[in-house]
Amino acid sequence: MDLRSAIQTLGDKILYFEDNLKHDALTKFIFEKDLRDRPFIVNVEGKKVASNFVATRDFLCGYLGISKEKLAEYLSRIPYDGKLEISDENPFKKRNWKLDDLPISKYFPQDGGRYITAGVIIAKDGDSNTYSYNASIHRLMVTDSKRMAARLVPPRHTYLLWKDAAERGEDLPVLIAIGTHPLFLLAASTRVPRGKEFGYAASLMKGLKLYSVNGLLTPMAEIVISARIKPERAKEGPFVDITATYDKIRDEPVVEVDAIYTREDPIFYSILPGGYEHQVLMGIPYEPVIYKAVSNVCRVKNVVLTPGSKHYFHAIVQIEKNTEGDGKNAILAAFSAHPSLKHVVVVDEDIDVYSHEDVEFAIATRFQADRDLVLIKGARGSSLDPSANEDGTTTKWGIDATAYLSRKGDFERVF
Repeated sequence: MDLRSAIQTLGDKILYFEDNLKHDALTKFIFEKDLRDRPFIVNVEGKKVASNFVATRDFLCGYLGISKEKLAEYLSRIPYDGKLEISDENPFKKRNWKLDDLPISKYFPQDGGRYITAGVIIAKDGDSNTYSYNASIHRLMVTDSKRMAARLVPPRHTYLLWKDAAERGEDLPVLIAIGTHPLFLLAASTRVPRGKEFGYAASLMKGLKLYSVNGLLTPMAEIVISARIKPERAKEGPFVDITATYDKIRDEPVVEVDAIYTREDPIFYSILPGGYEHQVLMGIPYEPVIYKAVSNVCRVKNVVLTPGSKHYFHAIVQIEKNTEGDGKNAILAAFSAHPSLKHVVVVDEDIDVYSHEDVEFAIATRFQADRDLVLIKGARGSSLDPSANEDGTTTKWGIDATAYLSRKGDFERVF
């Protein structure tokens, strides 16, 4: 499975454009053509650029072959030991290219520079296991023709690998894969045990073939950048994050490019910052985490992060209620599973978790604030929430909108 097989899967859902855009015109084009949730391929400065192949829950479920109602449960059961194979083929050609030769966009006027937004940074994690690798998406701001600044968030795995190398005074060798299959993007966006990204991706993709580039392994990609993350830092930002607001400028590690490899006629891949695809990849991987946590305290049926919260801050949790208190336990479990979660609504099985109207109905008819509201003050919040306190804390609130078991007949709907 690769980006080109994803193109076949999507078929006529992809829109093709002959336009040749400047590197700072892609965002305007997306909004003018109403493409925020539509897969498309267009030319940017003479090279093909694809986007939005996983911009909706339905597209993601299409690759997995499941219904959206089963997504959280399905992902919660994916193991970390899928079948891996190292190929002796060499599908990549070394190009005499610099970063200037790639169709890297500047998305918004106040951006700190041009950004690679769909680059999966791949690094070896340990020496004992051939397949022990970390793979995760990090935004990369171009600073010159051979260097970038990478946003590495502590204490995530890429940051820890870089920190260990930097403390030894060494560079961290990496590959940056651009234009992989969308399910590999999902795997790279998912929190898994250290070194297990390839195994998890292989389970999602029903097997994963890997290729050697400069001594490191990568899945099939349209473009592979061989690089080193150096101990030194450079200014990174501003950048529009998932809330469609600007993240701040930080000092972040420098990435120095050694070589650029591509397939024949490569397709660059772009994720619109703050767009639907950004939200799907950043938020939906938390749904199975919440699902598993809630399943430890009650019978969970579904978990959905809401579009109004950018698929990140608010969750609807559907349970099969068996005892009073299940709803409140589900709220606490959800908050423990996703530290950035700010608001949870727990509903019964008869409520459509994809319908704002239905969820609001549950709140209107099954919730009393003095009995069913859970407030947690001073909890760790998200740095992406502009309303959070200066110390990063927030107040989390949960709504138990489940019917009282002792009066269940009072809550049955005729239609």
